[in-house]
Amino acid sequence: ACGAVGEFGVLPGHREMLTALGTGICAVTLTPHAEPIRFVLDEGYLHVTAAGKKVTIVTEIAERREEINVGAARAAYDSAIAELDVAREPTGSNAWKVKRHAVALARARLDLCGAL
Repeated sequence: ACGAVGEFGVLPGHREMLTALGTGICAVTLTPHAEPIRFVLDEGYLHVTAAGKKVTIVTEIAERREEINVGAARAAYDSAIAELDVAREPTGSNAWKVKRHAVALARARLDLCGAL
């Protein structure tokens, strides 16, 4: 998963934890040797219960590849990049973070679809 401070994985038996998620791609493997299911996740939280038996993700956006319109994602990415390129707000300001988030979300959608 894409954590707020970097990528991480959760294996069976993982210790209990609660962590912040960043915007990016999350791969979920339900059974050993199964093909992972990949999602674009927005910022949120991930909770692993005791002994790693259950993982709960809380986020406003969780999209699988087949739910993403690549043309719309490309247009959103191009628009977000253009807005960030001409931004006058100081880097790190709330307005700049909103624009940077739009780029990250559109980029994750394109990446999941193999369109980058």
